[in-house]
Amino acid sequence: MATKTRFLVSAAFTTVAAFTAGSASAETATETRDVSEESPLIADKVIVTGQRATYAPPTASTGSREPVSILEIPHSISVITRQRIEDQNMAAIEDALSQVIGVTVSPWDTTTSQYRARGAILDLSYDGIAAFSTGGQPQFDLAMYDRVEVLRGPAALFRGSGNPSGSADLIRKRGRETAGIAAAVQAGSWDNYRGELDFGGPLLESGQLRSRVVLAGQDRSYFHDRTGMNKWLGYGALDFDLTENTVLSVSAAYQDNATDSPSMGLPAYTDGRFLDVSRSTHVYPDWNRYAYETDEYTVDLTHETSGGWMFRARAMTGAQDYAYQDAYPSTGVNPNTMTTTYMRRAWDVWVGREALDAYVSGPVSLFGQTHHLTFGWGTQLYEWNQTGIATTQFPNVSIFNPNVIPQPALNYTSGSAGETKQTGAYAQARISVTQALKLILGGRVSDFENRSRTIPPGTATDWRTTTKETGEFSPYAGVVYYLRPNISAYASYTDIFIPQSAQQVTGETLDPRVGLQYEAGLKGRFFNDGLTAAIALFELREENRSLADTANPGFFLPAGEIEVRGWEFEIVGNPAANIDLSLGYSNLETEYTVHPTLVGQVTSPFEPEHTVKLYARYQFTSPGLERFFAAGGAQYSSGIIGTGVEGLREQGAFTVVNLQGGLQINKNTSLSLSVNNVLDETYWARVGGLNSYNTYGDPRSVMLALRAAF
Repeated sequence: MATKTRFLVSAAFTTVAAFTAGSASAETATETRDVSEESPLIADKVIVTGQRATYAPPTASTGSREPVSILEIPHSISVITRQRIEDQNMAAIEDALSQVIGVTVSPWDTTTSQYRARGAILDLSYDGIAAFSTGGQPQFDLAMYDRVEVLRGPAALFRGSGNPSGSADLIRKRGRETAGIAAAVQAGSWDNYRGELDFGGPLLESGQLRSRVVLAGQDRSYFHDRTGMNKWLGYGALDFDLTENTVLSVSAAYQDNATDSPSMGLPAYTDGRFLDVSRSTHVYPDWNRYAYETDEYTVDLTHETSGGWMFRARAMTGAQDYAYQDAYPSTGVNPNTMTTTYMRRAWDVWVGREALDAYVSGPVSLFGQTHHLTFGWGTQLYEWNQTGIATTQFPNVSIFNPNVIPQPALNYTSGSAGETKQTGAYAQARISVTQALKLILGGRVSDFENRSRTIPPGTATDWRTTTKETGEFSPYAGVVYYLRPNISAYASYTDIFIPQSAQQVTGETLDPRVGLQYEAGLKGRFFNDGLTAAIALFELREENRSLADTANPGFFLPAGEIEVRGWEFEIVGNPAANIDLSLGYSNLETEYTVHPTLVGQVTSPFEPEHTVKLYARYQFTSPGLERFFAAGGAQYSSGIIGTGVEGLREQGAFTVVNLQGGLQINKNTSLSLSVNNVLDETYWARVGGLNSYNTYGDPRSVMLALRAAF
């Protein structure tokens, strides 16, 4: 398999080289650039006139604390821009991440998902500040974000502990430089209604104080019966120029989510087969309900010296208060009686997070070259507490009549609490060995502690430390070489650690799991910097996984290892002034390399081996058609097995096709009609177990959207 992968990579590299040779000199008259003296291709500023905003920005900040040329980030990185969010009418983070090559979105319940990449769950960050917990919890609406930057592979340098899959960084909107207002309304299948409002501008004539307010609301049902969701968001930001070189930014956000009768997918028959029911089948009681309230507050202070050095300190605090009560199948369904055993539960949960990150970053001239240094320190605290009732079983309930299960009385009988704290210092040096050769070195030293206890209404206990790591070092190394001013080749090594709480028979806690990755690739900017093409080959190993100590039941050994390898190819941007394009392919292979019984088996069955993602938008230019545009996309997956059974309950290869057409009514207003899954492909977006998470993908649907900006 590895030989096949290397052959495909070699062929793809050849394709890129041939493509770039013919396009590097292509020119358009719509774009001007300022180019930094530090690099053959670091764009300080891009000014676009008479043209839509690009899908392929020249810089990103996820691989560094400050914006750096895409060509000088020695990792796979993708950016979903605000322009693309609006073009495709994205509303939730799932919508954005589903378009990123190498990322798989697995439905969790009706309104939340897991995000996976390179064999593990993808972590999240907010304006560069890492989040500890991201799975199964709703995120803020995309209306409050300017863009989403996704780095694939370990990202320990700036986040500390986490998964080796990578990190998606959600970059919030800032105060508007000029006064303006933008609005959007949408209506679609299954009573899906949505509205957005974004307005603000300078509050002082001098422009020193800039504002922004974002409001968004959505009320919708789903293709399966009885589920309804209501969500609304309020977000505000102020940017104040304290001096010519010092900016203070503050923001506040609040979001309310409520879902009635949510779905966690379908159970399966006790013999392992999928249920033979329609896609609209819903097997949960009407009284099931999930309700979330989320808030977030940020303060950001930035100071830049005349010598180009930057000091930045960011503080964030936020909380999510949620309550849920539900009953769900806990076993497979008897195919003769169509009954199963349901489990009923109810919990009230609060999670809070606080974070502070401060760094200095700037240029240093040495040996005739300009280098860039970054030094920083950060701390994060994640807290949670929950109270709930004892779970109760209800056997022999028909999946077609779950309402016979009574709604629980919320007399909580147990409680627990926990907190996770991480502190770390980091440094990065971007060294210009020559004008064409760049060396990026860095490292982070992290302290990590996790502790927990029980709280009333149960019996309160003292705090108990479950995991503690001190001085955990995460190295970082990369090299970038410019083959041409617009093409770079790179290689990198990164790793990340995941603390463990499992204990050995000696009483010692296992050392952290370590995910380490080697990556090499090519990147290029073409068509007058309007399009980015990239190809990457990676190999990732995760060592020190805990395995059960069969000689000592209840204890564990640090004996498990996995290997993840593959390659990715992506083209995104504007190959012509009236065309927006995003095309990508990913190949992923995962397997256990050390395990008592699973050597050679797939470790991440939720991610397909082959994925193709395409989206293209064409603006007509022929006389009489100038106001019309057409767009479309397709996503191919080679299939997933999830927690199913090979040959019995799995999803084979499938393709979903989407189409869109629209009209630019005037310079301020546009109307579009989208048809998603136009071929009405029936497929499983997630393959679960016998009891739940066998989740159908959305059938054919339509969405009418009206957007205006003034």
